[in-house]
Amino acid sequence: MIFSEILDALDQLPIEDRMEISRILQNRLIEDRRKILAQEILEANQELHTGNLHIQSIDEIMSDLDNEL
Repeated sequence: MIFSEILDALDQLPIEDRMEISRILQNRLIEDRRKILAQEILEANQELHTGNLHIQSIDEIMSDLDNEL
């Protein structure tokens, strides 16, 4: 089923069902984003422990950005 067919099928549902689908999708997206963030945190912690990640102050970050421009 392609995207436009899914949208057409959704249009055939009562509004209550569409609202429920919207709620379910929103919750799934939130959960997916949590999983992505957890993976990014895990990777950052691994980089920190291996020495590949350097923690900087805001001033250092701003200085680096100024030097790049």
